[in-house]
Amino acid sequence: MDLARKIGIAIVFIIPSFVFSGLFYDGFDSVSKTAAWTAVVVVLVILAAVYTLLVRGCFSGERR
Repeated sequence: MDLARKIGIAIVFIIPSFVFSGLFYDGFDSVSKTAAWTAVVVVLVILAAVYTLLVRGCFSGERR
């Protein structure tokens, strides 16, 4: 995968990271601030893992 495509995918992944982080922060904010920030960090780690798998080609469907 070329560099421009990797950068483009990373930019597109910014949108779900903001949306899901805001959703989880708002949902867990009533519990505690620590739980809210922990949920945000977990969401960001999951999205980073999905991005890494996507860039490595794990979702392309090709057999190795």
